[in-house]
Amino acid sequence: MPRRTATTRFIATARIARRALRSSSRGGALLYVIASIVLLGVIGGGVAYFSSSSSTSQLAATRAEQAYYAALAGQAYVKQRHEAMRTSSASLDALLADLDAHSGIYTLADNRRFSLTTSKIDATHYSATVTGSYLDAAGGATENTVIDMGSRVYIPASSGGSTVPESARKTPVVANGATIDGGVSADTVTLNNESTVTGDVISTTWVVIGNKAAVGGDVCAGGNVTLNNESSVGGDINATGDVYIGANNAVVQGSVYAGGNVTIQNGAKVMGDVHAGGYVSIGSNNGSVYGSVYAAGDVTLGNAARVYANVHSGGNINVLWGGTIDGNAVAAGTVSVNAWGGKVSGSITQNASSPPRIKPTAPTACDVVDAPPLQVYLAGTTNISVSYGNAKDIAPGSYGKLVASGNNTITLHAGTYSFSSMNFSWDCDWRLDVSGGDITIFVVGDVAFGGEVTVLVSSDGTNYTNMWSVDPNLAARVYLETHGNFTAGQSGRWFGTILAKNNIAFNGSQTPEDKPTVIGLLATVDGVVTLSNKFSNIRIVSNFAQANW
Repeated sequence: MPRRTATTRFIATARIARRALRSSSRGGALLYVIASIVLLGVIGGGVAYFSSSSSTSQLAATRAEQAYYAALAGQAYVKQRHEAMRTSSASLDALLADLDAHSGIYTLADNRRFSLTTSKIDATHYSATVTGSYLDAAGGATENTVIDMGSRVYIPASSGGSTVPESARKTPVVANGATIDGGVSADTVTLNNESTVTGDVISTTWVVIGNKAAVGGDVCAGGNVTLNNESSVGGDINATGDVYIGANNAVVQGSVYAGGNVTIQNGAKVMGDVHAGGYVSIGSNNGSVYGSVYAAGDVTLGNAARVYANVHSGGNINVLWGGTIDGNAVAAGTVSVNAWGGKVSGSITQNASSPPRIKPTAPTACDVVDAPPLQVYLAGTTNISVSYGNAKDIAPGSYGKLVASGNNTITLHAGTYSFSSMNFSWDCDWRLDVSGGDITIFVVGDVAFGGEVTVLVSSDGTNYTNMWSVDPNLAARVYLETHGNFTAGQSGRWFGTILAKNNIAFNGSQTPEDKPTVIGLLATVDGVVTLSNKFSNIRIVSNFAQANW
């Protein structure tokens, strides 16, 4: 089957390739967390061998699919060696020499291999391309899949590279009732009850979608995907693991492609096809698939379950009382139809080889989304301390600590600022004068905004208006980067783009009249994104991010 070549992306998550005839764009990622993929294990000297899971092996029936999984193994290997060498404080040259061992060629099981092509870009960056291949009996590559991993940042741990443990590199948890304008890309993704993501969700591991939560686009995961009661996905689901679709009208508007098992609970619906490397179980009481089912294992239809097209199984097909297949039932094993109410409207074929039995299609690889690059900068030594109730107009420049004691008005103008840290107490006015151009703020340490901070914006240098009353596109003129944490307290707000090396947290209650908490973009490299209940946003990417990410 045709394969999309995975390429690196910045913060704006590209749409996952469609198999169906849908092409509408739902925007890029608002939230982004980068983390290392689960390690395959260290490869020592000599020839390296990898083995796929049993479900993956069942799916990888064609040469193209074998090449695809070989490329995924190579991609994971690069990430594993990158992290292992970085943690040991090895140099970039040592990493590249390690990756180029065996001339960059690694032999896998089942007539597969991957080859690595690397290049040093500068002192802290390198590029890597992986080619996965299926080999014929003579050792020639008959099918190839290429994954371009793009430019990668490498800073040894001894030089200040990330030392955040893998367990801490978790994902945004989208809070109850939150609405994300855009997509989410992260290590793991949890959407709490009644939350909404209007774009795609991409995870290197698992995705959990809570009760009545909704994803407007596609879901792609390097592990399992779970939909709880009355949740919905507006596009396709691609998962290398299992897919569980909860009861009570949970719905997937597109198709499901799973490397493992697919479970469709009572009353849940898949409007497209279902492809599974394991079994497919369709629950009672109107569990439904409106397309066809293709499984490497058994397919079971419970009471009153229905498949509106055909079922192809690499195992057995079991249609229980009240279950219905409107099309044909084709099984490598047996087809069992309950005599007191089960139904297959089309033909029944048992002990079927392939063809005519159609094997499932493997899940598409998720887009590779690289972390935004952190800038290199230093702060000054002159501290700014604003006492309670006073105002401070700050010119662009390099400073030490910025501390506002409370009930303050702090004004920034177009230009570049650097601070060692920023700390605002309660009830401050944060005034942004963008009349002269962009405001760029670099902070070496943490940024903390206390509760009830009001953000005011001026486009003429004189009149300041609440962020909710100005043209939201003005948020493209504001960029803040911190190499520490960003925290917004009770009723926290933000106007512009935030890039944090570590954590981002918006705490407290929802905004008045459900106005957006953030007009802009949030991104973190190594940390956790925590959002308040009823969080919402308008997605605007800053000019600085567009030029430098």
